[in-house]
This record gives sequence, structure tokens and C-alpha cells, in this order.
Amino acid sequence: MEKTSPPPDPPAPPAPDARTGTRGFLDATVERFVREFRADRAQLFLYDEESNTLTLRAAHGYPAFGRATIVLKLGEGLSGRALAERRPIYTEMASTMRGYVDHPNFPDGDTQTFLGIPLLRGRERIGVLSLLRRTGHPFLAEEISSARLKAAEIAAAVQNAGALLLAEHGAAAAAGKGILVPTEQMSFRGTAVSNGWAMGPVRVSKPRPSLLGGPDAPPLPPAVRGFDEAADLVEQTLRRLAEDLDKRLPEAASMLLEADTMMLRDENFAGRIRDLVAGGTPLPDAIAKVSSDFIAIFEGSDNDYLREKARDVEDLALRLLEAATVADPADRDGTRAATIVVAERLLPFDVLRIARDRAAGIVLCAGGATAHVTLLVRSLRIPLLIVKSRDPLRLPDGERAILDCANETLYVHPAPALVRRFENRARDESADRRLSLSASEHTATRDGESVRLAANINILADLDAAVEAKAAGVGLYRTEFPFLMRQSLPSEADQAAIYARVLARMPDRPVTFRTLDAGGDKVLPYLYKTREENPALGLRSIRFSLKYPYILDQQLRAILRTIQDTGRDDVSIMFPMVSTIEEFRAAREHVETCLAALHGEIGDRPVHAPYVGTMIEVPAALGVIDALAEESDFFSIGTNDLIQYLLAVDRTNAAVAASYAPHHPAVLRALRIVAGAAARHGIPCSVCGEMGRDPRYLPFLVGIGIRSFSLEPTQIPKCQELVARLTVPQCQEYARRLLSLSTLAEIEAAIDDFSRATFG
Repeated sequence: MEKTSPPPDPPAPPAPDARTGTRGFLDATVERFVREFRADRAQLFLYDEESNTLTLRAAHGYPAFGRATIVLKLGEGLSGRALAERRPIYTEMASTMRGYVDHPNFPDGDTQTFLGIPLLRGRERIGVLSLLRRTGHPFLAEEISSARLKAAEIAAAVQNAGALLLAEHGAAAAAGKGILVPTEQMSFRGTAVSNGWAMGPVRVSKPRPSLLGGPDAPPLPPAVRGFDEAADLVEQTLRRLAEDLDKRLPEAASMLLEADTMMLRDENFAGRIRDLVAGGTPLPDAIAKVSSDFIAIFEGSDNDYLREKARDVEDLALRLLEAATVADPADRDGTRAATIVVAERLLPFDVLRIARDRAAGIVLCAGGATAHVTLLVRSLRIPLLIVKSRDPLRLPDGERAILDCANETLYVHPAPALVRRFENRARDESADRRLSLSASEHTATRDGESVRLAANINILADLDAAVEAKAAGVGLYRTEFPFLMRQSLPSEADQAAIYARVLARMPDRPVTFRTLDAGGDKVLPYLYKTREENPALGLRSIRFSLKYPYILDQQLRAILRTIQDTGRDDVSIMFPMVSTIEEFRAAREHVETCLAALHGEIGDRPVHAPYVGTMIEVPAALGVIDALAEESDFFSIGTNDLIQYLLAVDRTNAAVAASYAPHHPAVLRALRIVAGAAARHGIPCSVCGEMGRDPRYLPFLVGIGIRSFSLEPTQIPKCQELVARLTVPQCQEYARRLLSLSTLAEIEAAIDDFSRATFG
């Protein structure tokens, strides 16, 4: 077929000139459409093909425009859909349409009549013009046709304006767009990377100069000290940071920094810098040159881990440049306690410094967070929100803000009512902490049946909260964190040091270590780089451990050596995601082999053997549950994954999350099967997962015979209160009732009735 060229452009308004300016032209275009089509509000978005985003460039009827803006991905919102699908979208009830997005700074609650017209040149996307009228005032068919025709007429001129705006962007970015001083509450929507909230003054992290620079980049400042002195200064700073963080993140404080200190001594890096300096190159330029070469090599890799390594090199190089050129680098120390840090990009060192200074939260603008940064902020319990807009970067330091990850919103200059709401939340959380202090050592139902509430532990810092909540031990210690944070496998000694700290913090309470749960979304990139199409069903957990037996044996030796050193007989090892009896036998054989080897090392001392158990998370385990119960010392039911796999629902996927139903009859019956097998074979059975702390499901679990739960430490006091309001016969009858029902609706009604009668 012969290719056809796009039709010639129709007559269009003149391109913007020096008298009107690009922005003036876009504003005038919007006002023209508002007048001609009697619109109450209007928006003009321009499309950037490189970033695949639409940015609001002109608007009518929105007081916040000029102080805030909207950035949409192609296909997001009704405007984004109109451009993505290259067709107009018209509706008289916009909020009911698929893809509708409500922007707090640009509310459309009273203007639900929406007409979105894509601006196109042939198939090329330029932007979209959206006209809105008050609810109940429709656009007539002839008005829609006329608006489409006029939009086609201006497409070429709008495209020209867009090109001019892109040309202006570089200079505007360098000069800045001026300070944004809100006079009323503004909101910025984003994507939450971690949980929690924060309220406090904003502190904007100023961008640091790029190492890669360019021919027009300003020269680097002169050196005030030599390379060796600068390297020593950086190493001292890194070590102080590790010491400061040791109490909050002992698993990673030293591990994160060891690669940097190693690189400082590496001849391929440090040696090349010294050689350049010896040849007459100024030290700052030598640091920039060698670092840029390393960064380019790593960024050119097809390996995710190596690409992220480029950021670590940049981090180290910036430290070196600062140490080499600044008389007192400590003067650059930026963030302070209780602030909300706003930045365009953060490197791992920045996060560590923020953590050291105990900042309250982080907002990243118009960018993303690397896996390293994401894992750090989650582990450090720092709320982090990524917003699309760059406007928060223009806020003055000290401007009050509220960061709410639950609602994925940053509120700037919050209204008094909103401030009061979060102050009340802070008081409620303080009351919860006081409740933790008043928790009892013993948990029992109203009729005296003992129930064990142990703690889930992610990092060592969680142990303080577990002790404070009077947890009955550690029901689940997740051992993967040191593996994920390092740039290489942690040694047996590294692991043993961590496990020893866990046992020392729980000297008289049982502890269960879950072996490495790698794979899925917890990839060890330094080990292998295979990207799986469906990682949730791929090489993870016990499959991963058995495929890499040297990693499993090293971890088991570290746990077993710690048990022998402490003389503990109340320590357990648990294998995750077991699906066959062969998997469990193979894993247990590794325990026995490692224990036998240790027996030869410790001589005549008694050997302390751990309990070895199975985590029930895979539906296949239900078919061999009695065989597993015969050979396991205990069961722990991982309800989160068991439900996910039973129902084939990813609860983190918004499209199907509503189908994640812990009360599905198949889930309830599966739980009864596991509890029944454990009871028949006389082994303990605990529940580890969110069902265990939910008042809707806790009575059911008690009713089928579960007497041990492992929870997040902060959930223990409330769960203790719930248990104290139950009786065993009441829970047994409740469980029988739910198990007799076959539909979700019937079960939901029964749960609601029981919850109202029992908990009010």
C-alpha cells in the first residue's frame, strides 16, 4: 500500500511572537475556547513524547494554576485517555468515567460536563484541550463538532508553542521558577513508597552539580586538600555515619558503607585519580573524570544491579569532591530533625544522613527511587512519597506541610482543620504506645485459655518495640534484610553477629528464624540477573535455597553456631513456601548435616538442636499436610501468601485487590485443614499474617484451634484486648457457622453480626 502524507495544515492563528509570548498565546487560546463555547473551566495540556507525559500549560477557572500544575501519564485521567486513544471523550458525569482522576488543586466537583479533544497532526500527538461546564449544562452535538474543527485548526500553532516551551525549559530550570509561597492549602498527589505520615516544616534539598557536566558546565572549585587527605576525611565521615546508624539499622549500617571504603582504597579507582593528579590534572577534575568513566561503564550495563551501582559511584565521588574542595564539609550537612525533606533525587548516602538527623519524611519530585533507596526508607520507617510535580521544589524552607502516605498526598500550607486532624492522629498513636507499655505478660481469653502473641521482626530495631509490647517471643524473624542491603553475600560471621543480637534481646523467650526468603520481589542482583516473567511463581524461598545450597548451609551454620554459643533450647528454624515433602526433607537434611559438622567442632559440649518447622503458604502443601505434620516440629501459616495463591489474587494490584478475600470459604476451609492436621499429630501451629490481628478473623482462628499468633509488635496490645473479650466455646461456634456457609455474602453477614455483638 502506498504511504499517504498528512494533509496540509489548515489556516491557523499566527505562531506566538515576542509581543505575546508563548505562555500568553496558550492562555489566549484557552480563553478563546472558553468564550466561544461558554465553558466554565478549561485546561490545555501539552504532550512530551520523550517522557510520555502531559503537562498542564494553560487553564481557566482554576485559582491554583500558576502555583501548582498537573502532570499526567499518557492514558491517565480523561484528558490522558483522550490523547492516548486519539479521540474526543465526552461525558455529562465525568467522575463516573473509567480513568477519572480527581486533582485536589484543580477540583471539578461542580463541573461534571466534560469534553476532551486531542490535538493531533496526522498520528502525532501534540496535546489535549479539555472544556468543562457546570453539571446539567451539556454540550450540543454541533458545539462538539465545531470545537473539534477549531482544535484541529490550532494544532500546528500549539505544537510550535510546545517546542518553544521546551527550549525555554533549560534556562528556566537553571534560573528556577521562583519561590512558591502558598496562601491557602495546596495538595500534591503521588505514589507512596513506604508507610506512615509526617507533619513539620519543609526543607528543600538543593540539587548537587553533575559530575558528567559538559562543555558549558562551570569549572570545579579548586582543591583545598590532597586526595589522600580527602579520602581519609570521607572514610571518617562514613564510619561516623555507620556508628550513628548502628542502633537503628545495625544489619546494614556497616554493610552499606564497606563498598565505598573499599573503593577508596582500590587502585583501579583511587590509583587512576592519583596518576592523573601526578600528570598535572587538578584533583577535582581527576575525581570527576575517573568517576564519570566508572559511571558510564555501569550505566551502560544491561544488569539492573550494575546500573544502580553507578549511583553509588556518584555518591562516593560527590563526597570526595566535597572533601577535596570545601574547607569544612560539615557545613554542608543539610537536614534536621522533624523536617520533611523535599528533593529531586536522593542517593543512598543522602537517605542515611536524613535518617541520622531523624527527619520526619521525604518527598521526591518528578523522579523515582532506586531499589536501594526504597529498601532503605522502608527499613528505617521513613515515610516517602514520589510526586509528579516539581512545584514542591520551589517551596521556601520552613513552609509547613503534612505528608500522608496512606492517602498518597502532600499537603502544603495545610488548613487548620487538617492540622487538627493529624494532631489528633498523633495523640491516638501516643495512646497506642502507652497501651504497649501497659500490655500484660500473659494473654488469655475471657474463660482463661492461654493464647501466645509473638512478634514479627524485620530488622533488629523492631526488637525494642517487641520487648515494649511484652511479646511472647519472636514468631518470625525475617532473615533476608542483610542479604538485600549488601552488595555481596553476608559472611557466616556477619549473619551470626546479627542472630546473636536477636537472641540477646530475647534472652528468655522463644525465637523462630525463617530461612532466606529470596526471589520474587526480593532479588539478590549480585548473585544472578535472571529476570523472571512471573517472579511470584518462580525461583523463590525454599526453591531458591535448595538451588543455592552453599547459601543455605552458610545461613544454617550461622544460626546453629549462635544457638551453641548461647546454649539455647528454645530456638526454631522455619522453611518458607514448602510445597512438597521432598523439599522439607532436603532442607531438614541440610540442618542435620550442618549440626553434625558443628558437633565435631565443639567437642564434648552438649549440642543444642533447634526445632525445625514448615511455613504453610502454598496450596499444594494442603494435599500432603499429614505427611508434613509427621516430619515437622511445628507449622506456621503464612496467611498473606496462602490467600494470594489460593485465590490467584495479587493484593497489591489495584485492579483485583477487591477479590483478595480472607473470608473466602476456600481460605477458611484450608486454614481448618492445616489446624486439624497439626492437632492430630500433636505439633504447635501458629498464624503469621494480617488475619491474626483482624477482629473479624481472630475469633475464627481461635475457634479452629489456633493458640499462637505472630504479629507486628505494635499490633500486640490491641490483639491482646481482643482476645480478652472472647471465650473458646463462642469462637468454636463462630468457626462452625462460617465453615457451614458457601458464599462470600453469607460469610460477610455472619462476620458483621458476630463483630457487632462481640466488639460493638
